[in-house]
Amino acid sequence: MIIYKEIAKLNKTFPLLNEEKILLGTDGSVTNILEILFEGECRVETINQKIVANTNYREVILKVNNIPLVYAVSKTPFKNIEEENLREEIKRDLLSADIPIGKIIRKHNLETRREIKYIGIAEIDDYLKSLLKTNYSRLPKRTYNIIYKNKVLMEITEIFAVRGKLVKNTYSID
Repeated sequence: MIIYKEIAKLNKTFPLLNEEKILLGTDGSVTNILEILFEGECRVETINQKIVANTNYREVILKVNNIPLVYAVSKTPFKNIEEENLREEIKRDLLSADIPIGKIIRKHNLETRREIKYIGIAEIDDYLKSLLKTNYSRLPKRTYNIIYKNKVLMEITEIFAVRGKLVKNTYSID
C-alpha cells in the first residue's frame, strides 16, 4: 500500500483535514501527534479489556485536555513477545494502567515499526458518537500492525474524532 496515494484517493470522496491526513498516514506515535496538536498530555480511558487465549483485547478512548479524540481497539498476542520479562511488563502496563500504547513502547525502549493495513471511513453509531462527543456519522479510520522483532506486537484500529475540536490560532507573525 502506498499511503499517500490511499489518503489522496480517500480525500476525493471524503474531504480530509490536514491533521486527519497526518494521523491516518503516520508510521510514528499517534500519542505524540495528539499531544503536539492539542498541547497537553494524552490520557487513556479504558472502555473494555479482556484476555482471551493469551491475547489482550483493549478498547479505549484517547483524550487530551479531557477532549475525546480517538477510539482505538488493540489486540496484543502475548506469545509474540519472546522475552518473558518484557512480556510480563507489557502485560502489566496494558492491564493495570491507562497508558497509551505509544508511551508503553517508549517506556520499554522498543524498536518497532508500524505497517498500515487499511485506511478508510467508519460509520459512527450513536454509542461511538457519545463516547467521542461528536455529531459526525462518518470519521477517518485506519488499522495497522506494530511490528517488533519481525512479529506483530499489536494490531490497532483507530477512529479519529479530531474534526471540529482543534482550535486554530488566529494571530499573525510580523
